[in-house]
Amino acid sequence: MLKLNHKGIGIATAIGIVTLVLAIATTLLTYAVFQANLVDKNMERTEAYANSVQAVDATLQIIARDQNFDSTYLSDLATYMGVNITAYNENVYMITSMVTSTKLITSYFSGSGGDISTYSSVFAYTGKEPGFELDPLVTPTALLASYLPQFITTTFPSITPETEFTDFQSIMDYLYSLTQSSGSYSLQSATILTNLTNPIVSGHWYINGDLSIPTGKNLTIPSGYLLVVDGTLSLPKNSTITGNVIINGDFDCNVRNSIPQIQGTFYISGDVTTSKTNILGISSQPAIFLAEGNIALGSDSTGYAYFLSTKFTGNNKNIIITGGIYSVLPSNISKTIIYENTYLSESNFYSYALPTSVPSSGGGSGFIFTSPKMN
Repeated sequence: MLKLNHKGIGIATAIGIVTLVLAIATTLLTYAVFQANLVDKNMERTEAYANSVQAVDATLQIIARDQNFDSTYLSDLATYMGVNITAYNENVYMITSMVTSTKLITSYFSGSGGDISTYSSVFAYTGKEPGFELDPLVTPTALLASYLPQFITTTFPSITPETEFTDFQSIMDYLYSLTQSSGSYSLQSATILTNLTNPIVSGHWYINGDLSIPTGKNLTIPSGYLLVVDGTLSLPKNSTITGNVIINGDFDCNVRNSIPQIQGTFYISGDVTTSKTNILGISSQPAIFLAEGNIALGSDSTGYAYFLSTKFTGNNKNIIITGGIYSVLPSNISKTIIYENTYLSESNFYSYALPTSVPSSGGGSGFIFTSPKMN
């Protein structure tokens, strides 16, 4: 127990104690998120995880082949495959398979057909509206799979783009295949950027491996380019990033005593971890994080930003953004202040590397599904 004498403590000492307590709390929160992510990654290496993914994926393929959504058929198929199939809402079904007593593999599917407007179903909302529920079919992978053919057609007119992707890795495999032909993406190492004083992307580059921007440098991806990083992207202290990036790994901006400035759209197969304080986007170019994993946002973050992920962590009155927060799993954002972005327009979606809609595709006419993922 801390005992005080009759003179009390000075204001400087009091401020020091409060600062220390806040620093410890922030460190513990960051460590807790790290540990949770580590447990999930270790679980992905188990036989139970592999079996559950295989069961859900096989069930999806059977439904896609048969195009049968009769309740009796789905119930019998679930029993036979050892999975659960339940109605998520009027048009969407959910397939689950337990990995442990608290972790399960989940996939969503629908046979209703028709395109899903990304603006009217997601980005028109802040995520705090009563009754708002993220459409589970609008995932980072689905958004990227819908945007990429448009980007390829516009950027490389001589290439007929691939349009059928099963998961994030299949998109990466396709982009890698483009590096094997002339006139499109070129395979590069991280040094093509890290050796520059202020790295600016000047080609259609597929970075083969992790990319860590040196301290104090600013990475710029100009309009018309979509940088591909086949690994983790790290943004060190006092660095900034502007532009659109595909990241087949984690996006790590968690640097102590750093205030990163982030603008652009980031498709991420893994997790996002940011610093305690972040400056996010501007009205003409918001920061858009689309992560298949989880997002942990620092407690002092401001700007124009959107977050779409499996789980979102960041509930603090000092988080003040203009944009939206959307997650598959319930997230507590009651203290977070989110203003509607009146500047956002579908006419700008292409420059933001966003599709205007997610089309029905993947396995059969009118059938759309998400790849199996652990929740």
